[in-house]
Amino acid sequence: MDAEHSEALAPLPIASISLRIVAFILDCILMVGFFMLFFALGGLQLVLRGDSYPESAVYIWVGAIGAFFFPFAPALFALLWAWRSQSLGMMAVGLIITTREGYRLSHSRALLRTLAWPLSVLPFGVGLLPGFFDSEHRALHDRLAGTVVRELR
Repeated sequence: MDAEHSEALAPLPIASISLRIVAFILDCILMVGFFMLFFALGGLQLVLRGDSYPESAVYIWVGAIGAFFFPFAPALFALLWAWRSQSLGMMAVGLIITTREGYRLSHSRALLRTLAWPLSVLPFGVGLLPGFFDSEHRALHDRLAGTVVRELR
């Protein structure tokens, strides 16, 4: 039996667009907080170096942010979606991601959803538009990963 189908959830209602937007905003706030943490840690090395090699220190600072934060954010979502089928924002508002059949996400499906998410957002958010017109409010990344966001009631 597939690990994805090991735990079926009771039938849950499809999440509304408004709750999904609130969860997304909360996730964005948390990601900005994490980004600021990486930014501060990178700036700390600039302060500790003093005036020696100031130009190279800025490059190291920017490089550290890129090297550590940008892999961190997708990895956090993939791990949370694989572990709990929820991001931190989803936990706060009571949402869960399931397969269309109502099962929790497997590690591979959580990774697929994480990798597909930029396809929804990067081209000016065009991949998010189907969520406003689909009865299950599924955006492009949900369609590609075969997932549905539901409300925990």
